[in-house]
Amino acid sequence: MTTSQTFTATAAGPLWTDVISHVGTVTVTIDPTLTNAVVTVSTGDDDGPIADAVRGTTTQESTHKALNCLTICVPEVKGNTMTGNSTFRFNGNSVMVGQNFGVIHGSVTGMTISNGDITIGGRKVVSNGRVVAEQGTVVSGGGRGTTTVDVRLPSEMSSVRLETTSADLTVHGDLQVLDVTSVSGDVKARGVHTLRGNTTSGHFEVDRVDARLDITSVSGDIEIGAYNGSEFRAQTVSGDVHVSATPAATGSIDATTVSGDVTTRGTSHLHERVRTATSKRRSR
Repeated sequence: MTTSQTFTATAAGPLWTDVISHVGTVTVTIDPTLTNAVVTVSTGDDDGPIADAVRGTTTQESTHKALNCLTICVPEVKGNTMTGNSTFRFNGNSVMVGQNFGVIHGSVTGMTISNGDITIGGRKVVSNGRVVAEQGTVVSGGGRGTTTVDVRLPSEMSSVRLETTSADLTVHGDLQVLDVTSVSGDVKARGVHTLRGNTTSGHFEVDRVDARLDITSVSGDIEIGAYNGSEFRAQTVSGDVHVSATPAATGSIDATTVSGDVTTRGTSHLHERVRTATSKRRSR
């Protein structure tokens, strides 16, 4: 069983969409057949804290400087929540896990822990602190125990801002502005006019940036397939920076790293300001 909510924007046409979702996945798709944006929030769980978070999701619509805005907020899951693809085998009163998580803080997909109960893959295996699964039972934790936010927008003139802890973002189609604040969520996108990001360890992989890029990262990699813009600023501590400029690009490439590698291609007609400490700098 699943738990889901679907929201349809009342305003037609392009939107500035704010998504607040701390775990799971977020997918944004540009669908020109749509008139109004449609957002679906779902989980494979039919009960428990993650299902409650999906049911508690809220939306708000507003207008700012003649631009229609939609905010989707998925509440943070309270208590200890584990999420990830793992296999659990139950022998008597013991549980053997097919993956070593070490000490867990935050979430691992597929398992929820709440008030002494443990649910894995939608099945309760511990109740009030006692193992209730039969000896020899094998349960897979994959595919459930997480949230999925599916955003479908009617126009490539739309923009998206994501605030997350670890949710991965995939964008199908082009956006005007993509703005991401995350701890460890990865970003994959096709094409954006303006790209902004602030992350600790999340990676940015974008096929094309047409105007401006400003990303700050600690250990996440930044990879830009085709840069056509006029303002490029990438700052990281240990992450790698890879950018390929096209003849349409103007202005400067500004990349700063401490121990990551910087690789630039097709940038001979641009003003490059590349600062490194112990890393390698490659220009092709």
